[in-house]
Order: sequence, then structure tokens, then C-alpha cells
Amino acid sequence: MKRSLKNLKGYTIEAIDGPKGKVKDFLFDEDLWVIRYVEVDFGNIWNDRRVLIPRDYLGIPDWDDKHFPVSLNRSQIEKCPRLDEKMTVSREYEMEMSRHYNLDYYWPSGYVAHAGAPMYYPGRPLNPPSRIFHEDQLDTSLRSFNEVRGYKIRATDGKLGQVEDFLIDDLDWQIVYLIIDTRKWMPWSRDVILSIDMLNSISYMDQEVTIDLESDQIREAPEYDPSNPFDMDYERALREYYQEILELK
Repeated sequence: MKRSLKNLKGYTIEAIDGPKGKVKDFLFDEDLWVIRYVEVDFGNIWNDRRVLIPRDYLGIPDWDDKHFPVSLNRSQIEKCPRLDEKMTVSREYEMEMSRHYNLDYYWPSGYVAHAGAPMYYPGRPLNPPSRIFHEDQLDTSLRSFNEVRGYKIRATDGKLGQVEDFLIDDLDWQIVYLIIDTRKWMPWSRDVILSIDMLNSISYMDQEVTIDLESDQIREAPEYDPSNPFDMDYERALREYYQEILELK
């Protein structure tokens, strides 16, 4: 099922022997657009440091109670390498954290489905946008959901809206869709969905995502209504619409 990252913020995180915390942010791998870490706020217990929980340790969520069990104990979390609030999550830090948690590195590799995984829809791997940025000296491939939310969307004929949300597949934590808020930009004022493989490029310096489509083509897309079920029929209709546009280009 597809889940909204915006709605998952604030979910309760609980270690095996406590403490409890709240989901604060999600960090995704910009090479594949897959969620790698959940940033958790544990209140006053570690108020001077950021706490990242690798996705591998998240248990099966209770979607009704908005709760994520975590298969780590308090000591494991407390002894995790420190990461100050203003520090970039570098590749060196990820290696240190992976050693602490006894995890394999997720790089360098392409998308690999988990053993025994079901057939994903849409099929994997997806095609993330190319990167346009001048930060090659930064030793990181991670980006924050909180950072990218609010980035402007530029169609071929001008600005279209801004990134409002990500939808992930809760089976593999792959970011599959972007929710685009057009209310401040277009007279038709509604939320629309774009598959990440429809995106052309992303500029972290300009805080902008470009798409190789015109505004009118986006306007005619199926509207996103969070109160309606995001089922397989809806997904097929969405992808068939964009596929038809691509075939006409």
C-alpha cells in the first residue's frame, strides 16, 4: 500500500525497553529515492543530539494506532555514534553507524528486491530524477524529506506548484509518487500526483524540480484526494494517463 510521509511524521517510535519518541523526519537515498533512516525526537532524553534509526530496525507498523515498534534497545540507541544537530549525515558517519548496528552497507548497488518479495506496482527499479547541484564536495547521498518538501515544480511552460508530500510503498520504503500542491500557482488549484520516473531533474541549490511536461498536461491528470482509497485501479489509470502523454511526445 502507498503511504504518505507527511502523515507518518508524528508516529510513535518505541524501543524494546523504551523510551518512546516521535517521528521527526525521513532521510532518503537520492540515488534510488528509497527511505534509509527515520529521524526520531525522544524529547528531553537526548535533547542535544539527533537520533537516526535505520529503516532495517523498524517493525511492522500499527497503522491504526500510528505506532512503529523498533527492534533496538535503549543501550543500542544511546551508544550509537553521535550526530550533532547541524552535522551532515556523511558517508563516513553512515559507515560508522552501520558498524555499530552490524548492518551491511546499502551502497554501491542498484535496486535489489528483498528475498521473497512480492511483485511491486509500479515495477522496480524506478527512474529517479537526475541531480543538478554544485555540492560534489559533500560526502553524502542522503536528503531530508523536510528539506525537499516545499521545493518548487517547474513545467516546460513555467512554475506549476510545489512538492507537498511523498507517497512510499510500505513494502520496500521506495518513494513512488510526489504530491504536487498547485494552490498558490494555478487557477485550477488542486493536488496532483507525479510518479518519480516522470521527473526530469532536481536542483538542491535552486530548490526546484523540473518536469518535461506542460502545465495543461498536468492539469488533466487524475486528482489526488487523500480521502479516497489509493488502490490499484487508481494507480493504473494514473500511469496510463502519463504513458499516453509520453507516447505523443
